[in-house]
This record gives sequence, structure tokens and C-alpha cells, in this order.
Amino acid sequence: MAKNKSKNFLSIISADPITLNSYEFFKNEIKVNKLEKSKKDSFIVSYIPSKDIITATIDMNRNIPDDDLKDAIEIKVYDELGLDSTVNYSITYLETENNDSKNRTFNVFVIDSTLVNERLSPIQKHTKYIDFATGAPFLIQSLYKKALVEPDGVDCYVYFQKEDAFLAIYRDGEYLYSKSLHYSLTQINEKFCELLGERIDDNDFSKLLTQEGLKGANLDYQQHLMKLFGEIFLYINDVLVYAKRSYTIDSIDKLYIGSEIGEFLGIEEYAQSYLGLEAHNFNFSIAINSKEWYIDQIHILMILTTQSYLEEKDDSLNFSPFRRPPPLSKRPSGKLLGVIAASIILSCAYPAYQLGYSYFLQLKLNKQTKIFINLHKRTSAIKNELASIKQQKTKVDALFKKENEKFEFRKKLLTQIYAKKISYPMKATLLAEFFKISNKYQSKIESIDFKDNEFVFNIQNKNDKKITEFIKNLTKLNKYNINTDKIEKLDKKQKYLSKISIGIINE
Repeated sequence: MAKNKSKNFLSIISADPITLNSYEFFKNEIKVNKLEKSKKDSFIVSYIPSKDIITATIDMNRNIPDDDLKDAIEIKVYDELGLDSTVNYSITYLETENNDSKNRTFNVFVIDSTLVNERLSPIQKHTKYIDFATGAPFLIQSLYKKALVEPDGVDCYVYFQKEDAFLAIYRDGEYLYSKSLHYSLTQINEKFCELLGERIDDNDFSKLLTQEGLKGANLDYQQHLMKLFGEIFLYINDVLVYAKRSYTIDSIDKLYIGSEIGEFLGIEEYAQSYLGLEAHNFNFSIAINSKEWYIDQIHILMILTTQSYLEEKDDSLNFSPFRRPPPLSKRPSGKLLGVIAASIILSCAYPAYQLGYSYFLQLKLNKQTKIFINLHKRTSAIKNELASIKQQKTKVDALFKKENEKFEFRKKLLTQIYAKKISYPMKATLLAEFFKISNKYQSKIESIDFKDNEFVFNIQNKNDKKITEFIKNLTKLNKYNINTDKIEKLDKKQKYLSKISIGIINE
């Protein structure tokens, strides 16, 4: 994680308020950190032990307006829990679902503010700020937000620490119930020493639980551990029975058991025997360099919680009294300075604007003047060039007109010559053909006229049928359009006359 999706923090530093052990998480690697050498631009996260948090469940009438809900809850909490009115408490709450149509149900968390200051002050002396601190049981929700545990069903978590131990229940990924247990690692060690009749060092006892486990080779140790952990799991079973009854839980789907020092070897059999549940190891690795050595899972949960917090910025369960001050712009003094600066800027803004705008206009005018001069020079040159071209065009037009007249004259002359050269032989050929056919039918052509590509014949014959035969013969050639109005008889000459139009078909 280069910058935790936040440009303000370089890395995450987790700090234990009891042991002051600390880790730094940067670029998906985790390493031991010394609080006094913590980087200023790192996000500092810690937690409040479960035993320092008073938890309760209360019902509130649904008719209470949301604006009055906080005050109503605080009054009822002070009354039902018998809190000391002289003590400054931090009271927060989360609503849980229920089927009651009249009342709303809330999980309430009460923390002595003075105690929180005392818990976190040793860290704050080294880091100056603690950006986020919440109750240990609430850290578990980060497992669901970061998709390390599926949010379905009811999950139970049991975690043993040197000075505390707690049980937390989550339903469908949401907090449901938690309780501080009376069996911290220190208390377990003390009770074991009482049963054994001799004193065992804390480190040696930790090695006994994690390396030899609850089935060690020493029969005396094993006998006392069996008795001690039998008591512990009977106690846990009583807590679960209460939680199931109070929160209408049918069954626990998954059980996670872990400790500050690591996994207790052989503890799965106790979970199965006393609780009827299969125990899963409370060990979630998120760093690429931590697979070969164990890290207190509270630190892992603090890092995951920080990642979720940086994405959501939800301070509803943030109990840290040593948070970083907001940016100067969001503080009252910063806002006052902002108003003063704005006033000064506004008072100077108009004269500065006028001066700046005048200077801008002058620069723009100078630039446009240079552009105008250049354009004027180019325009004058173009006008002179256009005048010269216009004169040349006039001369070219006159010359063109003269040459065109010569061309048209020659064209007309050549057309006439061609027409006469081609037309006359063609007419002669056609007339020869007409005469040949007329002679065949002993017809006499009285006159011939040619106009618009059409011959008009006046033809005579003593027999009108011969004229008809003449017309039919021409028609069969399919070369001419033959038209005749009539064949009339000349009374005096005993002859027949017909005016025949013969049009030439253009192929």
C-alpha cells in the first residue's frame, strides 16, 4: 500500500496501548516499529481494550424523533447502568434489527473518557497524534470489509490477550454482541500456577501453550491444563447461551479462536467438546513478508481497520482524544484568517483588475496594430496585382474575341464545304435509285423538291396501280418514310398524278 489511497499518509503504524508494541505497514510489508521513531506522515492507530468498554442493549420507543434520540439514549443509559454523573463518559451506539413494531433496539458502548486518555497517553507521548482508536471487538468488522471473511451467517471470535480477552459475535458481517472475558493470558497463567503449585515464567507458559499445546508430554501440566481450559470453555459456553437467547441466534456458524502469542495447540478438541463447534485459527496474513513469523492479530485488525477508515472516513466509533487538528482552513482561526485575507484581496482586487486589464488591452492593441499594418501592406500589394491582372485580362479578352471570330468563320465555311461535298453525291445516288424504280413502273417524275432532308416528287402514270406499285417498292426497301395524300386523275390527259413525300431514315 503505497499511500493507503490517501495522499496524506505514507504508512500505517499500529500501537498496542498495553504493551506499547508497534508495527509499521508500508507497501504490503510489515515490520517492527519503535514508537519514538514513528514517521510524522504515518497514520497512527490504536485500540481500547474490551474490558474498558461497558456494553449494554436498550430499547427505545420508535416515536422518539431522531433529533432527540441521542439525548434520550444517554439519559436511559445513565439510569439503567447506574453511571456516575461526575465521570465524563463517551457514549456511542449502533442500532440492531428487531421485529418489534413499538421499540428500536440499540447496542450501547460506554467508555470512561479519562480512562481512554490514560490508556492512549503513553502512545501519544511518542507520536503526538493518534488518528484512530476504537474498541478491540469493533476491529473485527474490517475482516468483512476487506473480504477476508464472508459476511454470511453468525460468526463468533474469541481472542486472548495478556491483559484482556474478549468474545465478539457478528451476524452477516455486522456487529451484534461482545463481552470481555475473565481469562486473559496473565490470569490463565496465574490459575495454572495455583493448580501446579509452582511459578512459571510468562514466556515459558506462552511456549508451553503454543509449542507443546494442551497435550504436552508432561502429564502434570496436561492434567492442570485440561481442568483449566475446561473451566474456560464452560464459561465461554455460558456466554454464548446468553447471547443466543438475548439476540435470537439459532446457531453459531463459525468459531475463530486466537491469541496474542499465537495458536494454542489442541484447542480445537475443547471447542468441539464443550461448544460443539469446529474451531478455525484466528490468523489473517496480509503482509507479504510475515508468513514465517507470527504477528499479534490485533495489529493486523488495526491495519485493516485503518484501510477501511481511509476509504470511508467514518468516525462514529473513533474514541481517540488525540486526533490531528483539521486543516487550517477548517479551524475557526483559519476561517478568520481566511476572511481577513479575502477582505484584503477584495479591497485590492478592483484597482489591480483595472490596472491589469488596461495593461492587457494595451498589449492586445499593440499586437492587433502590428497585425493590421502587415495586413494593410499585403492588401495594397494584392490590389496592385489585381489591377495589373485586370488590364492583362482586358487585352486577352479582346484578342480572344478576334481569334474566336476567325475560328467561327472558318468553322462555318468548313461546314458548308463538307455539307456540299457529302450532300450532293448522296442526293445524286438517291435520285438515281428513285429514277430507276420509276422507270421500272413506267412512271414519269414531273418535279422534284428537296427540303429538310425530304424529297417531294410529283409523279404521273397512265395506270394508278403503277404508282401504287412504285410506292410499295420504295417502302419495302425500309430506307425511306413514304407519305402520299392521294392519287388523283387528270381528266384531260387521261393520267394519274400523285404527290409523294420521301423522307430519308437516319440509321
